[in-house]
Amino acid sequence: MRGDRVTKKIAFKVNDGFLVIKIDGDLDNLATFQYKTKLTEIIKINQFKQVVIDLSNVTFIDSSGIGLVLGRYNQVTNYGGHLILCGINKQIKKTIQISGIASIIDVYEDSFEQLKNSEVLL
Repeated sequence: MRGDRVTKKIAFKVNDGFLVIKIDGDLDNLATFQYKTKLTEIIKINQFKQVVIDLSNVTFIDSSGIGLVLGRYNQVTNYGGHLILCGINKQIKKTIQISGIASIIDVYEDSFEQLKNSEVLL
């Protein structure tokens, strides 16, 4: 277990047709266990075509966090939707690249707001 206690939380909002999921803290086994059901239900009920997971405030991600992201990617693409990861710092980026998900999911270092303002997201 890591020495420092990091607050973990997740927030959802709909912004211009995008479901934006903002995660704070570590995206590890405990967080994945806490978030998976809620994420799955929200996406299933609303079947959003555009889902953004903003990791700007994520301090650590492990294989279970990668699994959570891949599960939501599969869920969203099963009904023709698109999933984007954004707010990726250097540490998280390395883990994502090693996992191989960067080859199937659009990944951006900018936050959702920065992407929206730059018109990358249309």
